[in-house]
Amino acid sequence: MKKHFLFVVVFLVLLSGCSSEPKKLSGEMKSSVPMEEVKPLAKDLTEDDEYEFALDLARMNIEQEHYDKAYSLLKKLKQFKPDDIRIYRLLSTYYEKQGDLKMAFISSQQTLKNAAKTIQDEQIYARYALLNENYAEADKIYQAWLDRTGSQAVTVIALNNLGFSALLQKDFERAQTYFLKALKLDPLNEKARNNLKLIESIQTEQTN
Repeated sequence: MKKHFLFVVVFLVLLSGCSSEPKKLSGEMKSSVPMEEVKPLAKDLTEDDEYEFALDLARMNIEQEHYDKAYSLLKKLKQFKPDDIRIYRLLSTYYEKQGDLKMAFISSQQTLKNAAKTIQDEQIYARYALLNENYAEADKIYQAWLDRTGSQAVTVIALNNLGFSALLQKDFERAQTYFLKALKLDPLNEKARNNLKLIESIQTEQTN
């Protein structure tokens, strides 16, 4: 039943892209078409094959800015496999492309509830949090990186991100502290250095 449902969904989405009615072939034209050219490209697709095809189609529609088709597919796919993290990643992208940053944040939040989440999912979620001025959520992610990482590179990234979040909140003293810590670990880090210059410039303007 599920397989039939998914096939119908994909078929309807593909059908919606057809703007003209196909012409009927005359008997002579039919006989001139080689049989091997009208055979289906694939037979006996499994349920997983159909699902992956539909997911790729949704991704392609987003890339080609066919947002209505993409959203229609993603809604159906979410009903079919609600635990697939890739659906929520694509939904986040879809909502961002539509300018709905609140829904992009909410969709991204679903990825963090999934066992297949990655540090990139956390990074994207934190970015949406910052864009929605939900600084506490972003800081929670960056602080978690500091607490669990043994990598100096990740530590520097986390410190820079915490500093940037503080900078957006106009907490210049706290931002400066994070950027200085990042520079101590990586003296050539341009992000930390440039942001410190920015803070210095802002503070100079405020005192004048």
